[in-house]
Amino acid sequence: MTARHIKTTKHLVTVMFLLCSCILPAATLQVPEWFRLSAKLDRAPELNRSIELQAELQAAIGNLSDVQIRLILPDSWKAEPESLQVAMIKAGSQHKAVFKVTPGSYLSQGSIVVEAAFIVPKSELISYFKREMPENAGDLSETVQRWPDQTKRYADISFALTPEETFYPVADDMWLSYDDRIIAQDGFRGPAYYEDPLISAHQAQTDVEMFGKLEGYIKSDPDLLKTMQESGIDINRKRYDQLNGLYVLAVKAYQENSLDIASSFIEQFESAISSEKATAYENLRIAAGNIKALVFWVKGQRRLAEEAFKKTFYSNRKHPLQRYILRNIGLLMLAGKDTATAGEMFRLAGGFKEGYTLLEKESELLGKNR
Repeated sequence: MTARHIKTTKHLVTVMFLLCSCILPAATLQVPEWFRLSAKLDRAPELNRSIELQAELQAAIGNLSDVQIRLILPDSWKAEPESLQVAMIKAGSQHKAVFKVTPGSYLSQGSIVVEAAFIVPKSELISYFKREMPENAGDLSETVQRWPDQTKRYADISFALTPEETFYPVADDMWLSYDDRIIAQDGFRGPAYYEDPLISAHQAQTDVEMFGKLEGYIKSDPDLLKTMQESGIDINRKRYDQLNGLYVLAVKAYQENSLDIASSFIEQFESAISSEKATAYENLRIAAGNIKALVFWVKGQRRLAEEAFKKTFYSNRKHPLQRYILRNIGLLMLAGKDTATAGEMFRLAGGFKEGYTLLEKESELLGKNR
């Protein structure tokens, strides 16, 4: 083994230790798919208006008997009927259960859960294993025999239902935070921004530092990157964690009014992402550009804030997140008493998404105040 190979191996071991990837889980024998449960809504929910939810349960292997399907809903939401019973769903067939759901409250992050309870067709599953998977039939049969006779399985629809944007599937192209420290005019919410609800400041700092070490190893050993990829390490994911970590730290500093620190993290973000393609990590780019503009705004540097907003918008004028940038530009214009430009920005923002309730109300209020 050459000196370079030894160096690469040492670095790889260190990297895998850092990434907690040095121990791979042992392969486990999986019971083949023997049922399918799915759920969907016929349209986007609105507060106090009934919608239809369809839950579909399919028996792939064996008959499903004594089936009961019910919904687990957020507080103050209602379902009609509360549950449905089916005597049997024969193998190869499916049953569609239909519920009327009425949302009774707003939720920034919630879900509608479908619970299906039924008897496990153990004998039919074991017969299938012996017929189709004889080499693994013993182990699979033993696994199924240990299961309870009745099982409960779940499917869910995650969503946000907020006063600002009605219904929207939970995703990173929805910003749920508003800075109400910045009020352009009475009756208007503050500018919107994205806040990652899952990553703490400590985790963000760890992700940033870990990628820094990883970059150092890669620069000192040209063969390491290829070796890592061959070992199944997703370097692009680690890059995303670093960029997201810098963004999270910038947001935390912004919220604490540590504006210079927030600017520093945004500068680090921009430096780190400069080597990536312009289309890479677009959601984060737009979110970071927005925070950069908000920092200028809070500092009283309105011209720089406007330039930062516009630069972010023109990076990709068709991206759905631009509804927030346009609204924020509108609020900035409104703060400067330019109601005509504010109205135009609101109008353009409204074209990106139906049901932007807050924007509709603010546009109406702006029209009355002109």
